[in-house]
Amino acid sequence: MFTGIIRHTGKISSVRESGGGRYFQISAPEDLLSRLEKGITSVALNGACHTVTDAAASGFSTYSSFETLEKTNLGELHPGDEVNLELPVTPTTFLDGHLVQGHTDGTGRLSGVTKKGDAWLLRFTAPAEIMRYLVEKDSIAVDGVSLTLIHVEGDSFEVAMIPATAEHTLLGRKRTGAKVNLEVNLFAKYAERFSGAKDARLLTKLAAWQ
Repeated sequence: MFTGIIRHTGKISSVRESGGGRYFQISAPEDLLSRLEKGITSVALNGACHTVTDAAASGFSTYSSFETLEKTNLGELHPGDEVNLELPVTPTTFLDGHLVQGHTDGTGRLSGVTKKGDAWLLRFTAPAEIMRYLVEKDSIAVDGVSLTLIHVEGDSFEVAMIPATAEHTLLGRKRTGAKVNLEVNLFAKYAERFSGAKDARLLTKLAAWQ
C-alpha cells in the first residue's frame, strides 16, 4: 500500500525482455536503496507496485509481467528514462496523500497544461472504464502521484499541480500527449461491486461525505 506522495525519482539503467515481460535495472538515491531487500521489498514505479528482484549500492531491479506492461506505460520505458518511485506506507507513516494500491487500472493521456499563478492545471483524457469512477474532490493517482480531481467531464478530468509536486515528481516535465498510469479510488470500485451499480460516481461521492 502507498500514499501517492513521491519522495524519490530514479532512472532506468537497462531493460531486458523476458518471455513477454521485462526486467528493469534502476538507479536510485542512496536513502531509498538502503531500505530495499531482495525478494521482499515492494516499490512503486510510476505508481505500479513491483517486488525488488535484486538490490545493490548502485541500484535495484524489478520484473514487470505482461499484465503490468499492458495496463501501464512501463512498456514504453527505455534506458535513460526517469520514473517516480515510492516505498510502501508503514504504520508510522503520515498518510499525506490517499490509499494507493499500486495496481494500475489503466492509462490516460496528458491533453493540456495551463499555468495558474504558481500552480498548473493539468488536463488528462481517459477511457470510460476509468472515467466512470471519478468524481470531483476525490483523489486519483497519476503515475503514482496523489492528486485531487477538480473537474470531471466526458472523457477528461483536471487536477492542479502545485510547485512542490512539479519539483519532486516527473509530472512537471510531462509534455502534452504523454501516456500516464492511472489508479482510481479503491473504495469506488468496492462501492460498485457491492451495490451492483452500473455507475459508482454517486456512491463514491456519498462515501466522500462521510
